[in-house]
Amino acid sequence: MFKSRLFIKYFFTIVIILAIFTVLLYFFSKTFIKDEIFESEKSSARTVLGNVYEIVHSVDHSMESYRESALQAKKRELKNVITMAESYIGIIEEQAKKTSITPGAVEKKILEALNRFKYGNNDYIFVSDYRSFILAHPDPKVLNTDCSHLADVTGKLIVSPIVEAALKDGEGYYTYKWRRLGTEDKPLDKLTYFKHLPKLKWIIATGVYIDDIEAAANSMMSTAVENLRQILRDVKIAKTGYVFIFTTDIMLIHPNKNMESTTMEQYLNPVTKKQLYKELIAVADKPDGLMYKWDRPDDPGHYVYDKIAWVRYYKPLGWYICSSVYVDELQSSSQMLGRRILAIAFSSLLLLIVTGYIFSKKMAAPLKRLAEMAVRVKNGDLTATVAIKRNDEIGILADAFNSMVEQLRSNIDSLDAKVKERTAELQAAYDKLKALDELKSAFLSNVSHELRTPLTSVLGFAEIIRESFEETVMPHVNMDGKKVGRSVRRINENLDIIISESQRLTALITDVLDITKMEAGKMVWKRDVINVQHLLNHARTVTSPLFQRKDAVRLVIESEKNIPDTVGDYDRILQVVTNLLSNALKFSEEGDITLMAANSCDGNILISVSDKGIGISEEDQGMIFEKFKQLGNTLTDKPTGTGLGLPICREIAERHGGRIWVQSAQGQGSTFSFTLPVIQADSAMEV
Repeated sequence: MFKSRLFIKYFFTIVIILAIFTVLLYFFSKTFIKDEIFESEKSSARTVLGNVYEIVHSVDHSMESYRESALQAKKRELKNVITMAESYIGIIEEQAKKTSITPGAVEKKILEALNRFKYGNNDYIFVSDYRSFILAHPDPKVLNTDCSHLADVTGKLIVSPIVEAALKDGEGYYTYKWRRLGTEDKPLDKLTYFKHLPKLKWIIATGVYIDDIEAAANSMMSTAVENLRQILRDVKIAKTGYVFIFTTDIMLIHPNKNMESTTMEQYLNPVTKKQLYKELIAVADKPDGLMYKWDRPDDPGHYVYDKIAWVRYYKPLGWYICSSVYVDELQSSSQMLGRRILAIAFSSLLLLIVTGYIFSKKMAAPLKRLAEMAVRVKNGDLTATVAIKRNDEIGILADAFNSMVEQLRSNIDSLDAKVKERTAELQAAYDKLKALDELKSAFLSNVSHELRTPLTSVLGFAEIIRESFEETVMPHVNMDGKKVGRSVRRINENLDIIISESQRLTALITDVLDITKMEAGKMVWKRDVINVQHLLNHARTVTSPLFQRKDAVRLVIESEKNIPDTVGDYDRILQVVTNLLSNALKFSEEGDITLMAANSCDGNILISVSDKGIGISEEDQGMIFEKFKQLGNTLTDKPTGTGLGLPICREIAERHGGRIWVQSAQGQGSTFSFTLPVIQADSAMEV
């Protein structure tokens, strides 16, 4: 067997590789494994720290959301109070019309009623005239006095700015500090809603103290801190490592309950003798962390053990989140794993050499015969066969080799003819399909161009007719007759229909030309540097006239920070955003439409439009990106679009290397999203 070159090469290659591998493993694995596992453990500790940081951020975000929602609720409450007061004033005025009460007496009656009006926690309504003279107020100190120079404890004027803003804007909100009525408490933040009553020449206002919002938020924060304590007491890094949270003043959260609420100044670094919390703050948000000496739970008071700590600073709360672990615990798993690998490697070396010899011997002989037959077949001898009978994979390989040679002999004669026949058929079918596609594209393009010119004339002349009818004919028409009035209205309505349908047909023709050019590859694509935030703001400006027609629908833009620029055809991508916004508005009667940009998890830029409209059924979602497909029954519902907007959006997104999709459910709104690749501004891009 040692005369076989394959056996010698195969066996000694295995022996040499195993020997080299064992030696290298012996000299390098210990250090390598130690470093890699140590870094892995450090990374795990930093990951735990990052997770705790995200929990803290989530708690803080919840607090801020609560404050904002509570403040909005207070604003609605104030507005309702003023609305109720207006209704009451209207009732008194209506009652006065039925009697002989003078206007002055009516105003006096209204002011007396407002003076007595109380609600909530001793809250009230006050009235000022245009000179900042208080006409109604439950506090006799300010009633019937000039309050134009009245200011709070910070020196901020109160009545004058309210009067100015009411005269300018009609209504609004104003915040200042004021003492709660009937108490000697310190001044608190007070939110006031004011409204201009031009008929009476009054400014009516009411306010509410918002200290209860902060009190409730503080209570929620206390509960959140206690929950966080329970979580962190169960968190372990390595064997005894842990996570704690501190401020510049106290230890806020620590697995050791006795250390919580203690001052940070008392903890000193046993080596540097400096306050430990200052050294921890100095390494906040730095990857290397802080190495220091500390004692162990099983050896208290002996500060000789190496520890490493990483710190992250959560600025909104002023919290420092720290993960601390003993260095030897990070190294213990790597040391144990290294010893085991070395033992396994050396004990396996001998066994592998013996196994390699047997395996090489059994493999080399039949493979040599297979190689000889393969050479004969390569040289054109299709009569070669392998006489190997074995009940294993090599025997299967030999039988398969013989079968393939036989099959090759039987197929080789007819293969060329079949290939030529199929090639001719495919070429003919391809040429026919290509001609039909070019004919279709040319037909759509020609028809669209031919329709655009007369349609433009129809639209232009219709607008001229309407303008001439309104400016020239109408001034000379006697509108007293009912028949003339009906005719005029019918003419105006018919002209509006002609113009509206012409504009819709023009949009359809434009979309047909665009989709035809895109499919034919004749569209000229620009390469612009695109700032995503600028794109969103531009889309808001373009669609603002559409949103002004629906007061109950509001456009909200949400964008993550640090979204990179991309490169592409700015106008076409803007077309995608505005099309998605107009579609969302079309199927929404109220609520917010959210235009959002973010960094997606796959490294692309994600732009989405979400609405709270009628939604799209799962069946319809599969066809809305097809050409001329619209929601609803086009035989019974009046079409409101061309049916090409979303197919064009898909073409534009895919040409830029992205994709577009929809997530929706009937009655729950829809979210249309598309992605753009992150591409450097100076890089080349084909679109």
